[in-house]
Amino acid sequence: MKKLIISIVLLFLAIVTMAYLYFSKLNTDQHITDTGLQAAVANSAFIFSFENEKSITDILKEQRLFEEILDAKQYKQLASLKKYLLTIPKVNQLTDKQNVYIAFVPGSDHNIDFLCYTQISIPEYLPQLFQSLKTSGIRPETTDRLTKLILPDSSVFYLGIKENLAVISSSEKQTAAALAKERNQKDDKFIEYIQAIKRFSKNSLAQLYINFNDLPLLLKNIISGNLNGELAVLNQQDAFAALTYNFSNEKVLLTGTTVTNNPNNYYHLFSDMQAQKITINNILPANTASYTIFAVDSYPNWKKKLDTWFSNQHQDKKISALLKDINNRYHLNPDELFPKYFKDQFITFQLRTGEKIGAINLSNGDKMIQLLLDLSSEYDEDIKVFKEPDLLYAYFGKPFSNFKKPYYIITDNYMVFANNAGTLQSFLNSYTNNQLLINVPNYINAGNQLPGNSSIAFYTDHRNADDIFKKNIYLPYYKHISAIEGLKNYDSFTYQLSGDNGKFQTNILINKQPEVLQKDSLAL
Repeated sequence: MKKLIISIVLLFLAIVTMAYLYFSKLNTDQHITDTGLQAAVANSAFIFSFENEKSITDILKEQRLFEEILDAKQYKQLASLKKYLLTIPKVNQLTDKQNVYIAFVPGSDHNIDFLCYTQISIPEYLPQLFQSLKTSGIRPETTDRLTKLILPDSSVFYLGIKENLAVISSSEKQTAAALAKERNQKDDKFIEYIQAIKRFSKNSLAQLYINFNDLPLLLKNIISGNLNGELAVLNQQDAFAALTYNFSNEKVLLTGTTVTNNPNNYYHLFSDMQAQKITINNILPANTASYTIFAVDSYPNWKKKLDTWFSNQHQDKKISALLKDINNRYHLNPDELFPKYFKDQFITFQLRTGEKIGAINLSNGDKMIQLLLDLSSEYDEDIKVFKEPDLLYAYFGKPFSNFKKPYYIITDNYMVFANNAGTLQSFLNSYTNNQLLINVPNYINAGNQLPGNSSIAFYTDHRNADDIFKKNIYLPYYKHISAIEGLKNYDSFTYQLSGDNGKFQTNILINKQPEVLQKDSLAL
């Protein structure tokens, strides 16, 4: 018995010691300063990260997808860095197992520049580094602040070193600015978020970090005009995303989390909603260019959040007055309409022609038709129009803000509405003739790559959105999107958010057409 007690005590002490050592190490890891990360975050909203370890860089080198997604110039620059710089033993020795951050930043004349950041593990070896560069055929020309590197293929880069931070870019201006820039306190929250995520994704191949607060500044060099409509998700969202890259030669798939930092953010209303099986996409015409779907698991609970959102937007009194006025004028309580017969999903979508449409699913469409008679005027046998403005906005918020007094139809337990009757007639023609997106092979293929459940889903169809891209994207980027060696064979972009206790589980898919579908597409 004594031996048993002693064994139990020793085992207990061993467990306590191991736990202490583990959590001490974890706490120490949290406080290690990652200067590469700090510098990248201070300069960019869009950061790709991987560990400088041979097996990882070899895998990434084999990814043909990068060559297609990046434009030819940027890919050639990165390939040159890999071929002529990262293969030098002394460079590997100085940066081995260090995180490498590739940050994309707005340049001049609508260009996007990139900077590579990393830490130098042994700063004392720097003199040897420059000797190794010369031996490897690289010509370094050092100035007061930077070192100009002329690679054997004549590519030119600028290297900046500050303490243990190394920065390299093809832009002298960007490299100098990155070294000079001081960190802002606003960056701390993003860094803390990234470091917390990294503790749980140490075995991942590569990561992508997005700061939606600063993303519009980068996108201004790509997209002309404002980030509205289906692009609103990219505009000043005060949100962060940390995504893990999943190796594939067929598609670009990123999985991870998105967090909204501002409780007044409209998308935050869905962050603790249980993801729903998406079905409202069944009504979408085959010529749909893009859509945004929202799903709620309990409308009464979600409506309370929406009312708080209205209050924070200082619109609660306006909404209350609108609903009270409808009740007084028509002797009809609006709360007996949408709150009672809305099911669980609503959507806004844009057609290839640029026309915009909204829809909600209903639990009893026939009953809604009867209840809305007094609130509607008849346009024709199928199409009605609301007499009062902002009724849809009052019950669903931001996505329907531009549908003031829309024309609408109710069919098969769906209410579909638009600002023009002709747009609805076009929709009806596609719907009744079964010319639907869910029958398109590319859409089916993309859907098979992702879960069928989500809280919010953003989707863009490459082919149907081509004319919209042409009008809204600067020419160099449009050429890359439409080129076969670029993104032409990537048929869609999907951004899925599923509520998870105040944050979102996230999937981003840039789907590439299977070979058989590419051949069919070229034949058309």
